[in-house]
Amino acid sequence: MSGPPIHARVAVLGASGYAGAEFVRLAADHPGVTVVALGSRDALGRVAGDFDPGLDPRAGGLAPVVDLDAVAALLEDAAADTLVTSLPHGAWRTLAAERPALAATPARIVDLSSDHRDGSAGYVYGLPEAFRDSLAGATRVANPGCYPTAAALSLFPAAAAGLIAGDVTIVALSGASGAGRAPAPRTQFVELDGGAAFYKVGTVHAHVPEMVRTLAAFGARASRVAFAPQLVPMARGILLTAQAPLARATSEAEIRALYAARYDAEPFVRLLPAGAWPETRAVRGSNRVDVQVTTLFDGTTLLATAAIDNLAKGAATQALQNLNLMLGWPEATALPRHGRAW
Repeated sequence: MSGPPIHARVAVLGASGYAGAEFVRLAADHPGVTVVALGSRDALGRVAGDFDPGLDPRAGGLAPVVDLDAVAALLEDAAADTLVTSLPHGAWRTLAAERPALAATPARIVDLSSDHRDGSAGYVYGLPEAFRDSLAGATRVANPGCYPTAAALSLFPAAAAGLIAGDVTIVALSGASGAGRAPAPRTQFVELDGGAAFYKVGTVHAHVPEMVRTLAAFGARASRVAFAPQLVPMARGILLTAQAPLARATSEAEIRALYAARYDAEPFVRLLPAGAWPETRAVRGSNRVDVQVTTLFDGTTLLATAAIDNLAKGAATQALQNLNLMLGWPEATALPRHGRAW
């Protein structure tokens, strides 16, 4: 994009949820973003610090919580030119059908839900490391899911090189924040502490079609996905392992060289040294993905691993990375590269 970067006036829907609040915290320190309104049915009349005690109101610039009519008015009057929607899956699509003027706004929209990750309604899939060129100047971006982000970036170099030649099996551990902020028995401390549990195993998880579409876009041949997600007793983070058959025998050195060539220039993807494996605490709070890869069974099978923060690169920081590209800002602006290990 030519010319100086655009300054964005952003309204955030779903600002009291984990991902929405994380986006607001990051955007508050972005030199090219002003958050002008926070939309939340559960927090009307409150301020951002009420649902995110980490925010310091003395810094100023924290927008009020308003209702949907007020957000719509800001967009109609061009007082807001960007809408970030961090709503439960299906809610934005329903809202757009009920209020078509809101969906048709000329404002930019970044949607963190799964509602338009299939490319419907003109949305571009917002995985910068793979589709960066399509994001510059885009007006509708669908943020990838947390599991699909980790899966895609663990497999992208091999798939893009035409090496994945069959069905993929993915196993992933996730922290409880991936289930959202609404109270649920499964994610209460007493229920979660001290154990781990599979859920929605096989092909039934809602993220499986997204993974299949993304692999196809990368060039993987006839790849179906079997997925076994697990809920573990941590607040945030995803640790993922993917296995796939390779089109030809490939050594560990060759596959690592392929990944290094793809990722060495990427600011937010780190290929770990040989023998080191990803861990969630290393990426906590950051926009970074840590990846490790090897081959098995005489080079016939790919084993790829990745760690991300599900609320960051899996949601809010990736949304801001996408917004930077949409606005013409340097891609890494206001994005944390370093994790918080302790």
